[in-house]
Amino acid sequence: MANARRAAANITLSGRNITRYLIEMSYTDNYDKTDDIAITLSDREGRFLDEWFPETGDIITARIEVFDWNSRGDNRTIDLGSFEIDNPRFSNTLSIGGVAVPITSSVRSEKKNRAWAEINLSGIAGDIAGTAGLSLVYDTDVDPFYDQADQNDKSDLDFLEELCKSDGLCMKVTDGQLIIYEESKYEGKPTVATITKGDSNIIGVPNFNRDAKDVYKACEIQYYCPKTDETYVGYFETPNAPDVGHTLKLRENYNSESDDINLDRKAKARLREENKYEWTCDMTLKGDIIYFTGTNIDIVGWGRFDGKYHIDTAVHSINNSGGYTVSLSLRRCLEGY
Repeated sequence: MANARRAAANITLSGRNITRYLIEMSYTDNYDKTDDIAITLSDREGRFLDEWFPETGDIITARIEVFDWNSRGDNRTIDLGSFEIDNPRFSNTLSIGGVAVPITSSVRSEKKNRAWAEINLSGIAGDIAGTAGLSLVYDTDVDPFYDQADQNDKSDLDFLEELCKSDGLCMKVTDGQLIIYEESKYEGKPTVATITKGDSNIIGVPNFNRDAKDVYKACEIQYYCPKTDETYVGYFETPNAPDVGHTLKLRENYNSESDDINLDRKAKARLREENKYEWTCDMTLKGDIIYFTGTNIDIVGWGRFDGKYHIDTAVHSINNSGGYTVSLSLRRCLEGY
């Protein structure tokens, strides 16, 4: 007898279980952005136009449950976290969007001007997380020190993201947490699955792309310090760099005389940012709760596009009939940097 394979979403709105009204749900897991959710609800009883109308600041929680998924007894649950409602819309149905950063917090959109002095990146991140009511997960040994860090007409999250990217770190907000992590460290982890050409879990035709026009073999950063009247240089070259190739040359300004500027590390980070989207793939699969950002998969059977890929974005979509798919945006993992 065939397995009774099925998937289901479980949704609450301000503590009230509204799963039975669900038409469809889409959860977007981004590697360096705020996670978000979109749900569509039926409202034949008219409750959501009156007593259950979602107000700004109301909280959606969601999870996905699978039963007998890959084999009999393969029952699993993944909590997607909490989301604050930002844009309810109504026609014949109610559509609700939600984001993992509280709408009522100033860190998301309010532009600020302030400065930090004699502080590490983890300290700045801790201040911003506290302001947003988020817990900080600082999952990296890289912790740059700043003599001074100026936030000029930027939101807290935009400012923090700028600092992170300068040293090859990623930032995202999910389930009440502000997470800072090292991208290269996550790319070095084992794969969670292998997708082979002809696999029955593939829906439609994957889209592969190679874009080599802005790929560099090395990066050089120059920094002139007016206090010391000296120019400092950072340099990083890709492992096994070809004899022919362009060098990305940059001039940067920093509010620091500290050795922890680490221009070589910054050059490595900028080179990685420029080169990481050379090999990419978009594909849709039958849903599975193993596919989330920060994880890797092997791709086999597509010739030059074969390799180890990192999940950049995963969109999990599920409807009230138990249909469950996941759409992945992938990029090939960089080796050696």
